[in-house]
Amino acid sequence: MKALRFVGLGFIFSGIGLILPQPYRPQVNSLSAPDTIFLRRLLTEKAPHLQPYLQAAQTYRIQIIYTQVNRDAQNRPILKHYAFRLDTTEYFYPASLVKLPMCALALERIERLRGQGITVRTPFILKASKQEGCYAQLPTEPYSLADCIRRQMVFSDNPTFDYLYALVGPLHATHTLHQRGYRSAYFGHRMSRSCSPKENLCLEEVVFLREKGGPYTIPSVCADSYPPHPYAKHPYLITPYSNALSLRDAHAILMSLIFPQVMRPSERFQLSGEAYHLLRRYMSMYPSEARDPDYDLKEYHDGVRKYFLLGGSDSVRLPPRIRIFNKVGLAYGYLSDVAYIVDFDLGVEFFLSAVIYVGEGRIGTPPAQGYPWNDGLRFLKELGWTIYRYETARKRPHFPDLSGFKYDYRRP
Repeated sequence: MKALRFVGLGFIFSGIGLILPQPYRPQVNSLSAPDTIFLRRLLTEKAPHLQPYLQAAQTYRIQIIYTQVNRDAQNRPILKHYAFRLDTTEYFYPASLVKLPMCALALERIERLRGQGITVRTPFILKASKQEGCYAQLPTEPYSLADCIRRQMVFSDNPTFDYLYALVGPLHATHTLHQRGYRSAYFGHRMSRSCSPKENLCLEEVVFLREKGGPYTIPSVCADSYPPHPYAKHPYLITPYSNALSLRDAHAILMSLIFPQVMRPSERFQLSGEAYHLLRRYMSMYPSEARDPDYDLKEYHDGVRKYFLLGGSDSVRLPPRIRIFNKVGLAYGYLSDVAYIVDFDLGVEFFLSAVIYVGEGRIGTPPAQGYPWNDGLRFLKELGWTIYRYETARKRPHFPDLSGFKYDYRRP
């Protein structure tokens, strides 16, 4: 068991004197176990309808992480992790999951540009020196970073990912996440345009359209080569430069964005409280609350990017007391979801992450077409409800104060 860490020392004044508070123990185990008896037993006993999936877990390439959240007397989170078939060496295509760390790294970049009069609300555009290859399809609309994050978290928008690809840089993103312990992360390509490996090594010029002082430009740059791929020569790797992010790292990144205090300082993102709130708010926002005229709400309904509990469907509505802070991925037969789920009235909170593959026998099928997606969505929906129902009956040492995760979704 990992040594318990003490976070912060101090004294609390009371009527009888100075009392040393209980030390903060954010984790009681690690995310290293590939399987835990508890989770296997829970799924066997509470989810018989999921057994056909779990009995064929290798074919479905299923991985699951469930993290319980308890609170101490000071409302500080204490985590305990459980896993099913967790394997960081088995590659799966993360699709839009990589947008979560990229958005966090982009917020870090903007923090460093504050001295230039740039904020998350400052619009920016991309410029390319040549108009050939994938640069001929360069998007021209100005977006602020807040716009990009909202579109990526709420709608899983691909064009705005390419804005952040240029702003942060794939090599910088990969290197930074590796330094923080997320060593499965790899950014090798854009998402809205089909670019060659050489083109993906070159970044467009980023121009911020400041209200005062005129445009601020970050010059274009090209790298000489890619870094080594963490899953090089893995049989499931789509191309030698496919994006990568293990379920364990995605789960840990989400925890670091929800509860930065439970992570080691080296694992955290360097964000202000305002930046954390912006990202969490958009992670939990529904499309109908985003009110973006570019998206048809018949297609982008409120369940479209919520796989746990909602199954990506518009036929289910959750009560307002339940909120899902999450990011999903869907491509090449893989469906994934990493989520922090809360029920404000019942005091329920937990993390749940999972990936399932429904592309068996479909080699060469396009990224988003020709797959039985409903099979995977059904699994993730029922998995979410299984854990939620267990959580509603689980006794907690202290009822949590979750008011810090209630947001006003009426403003843009």
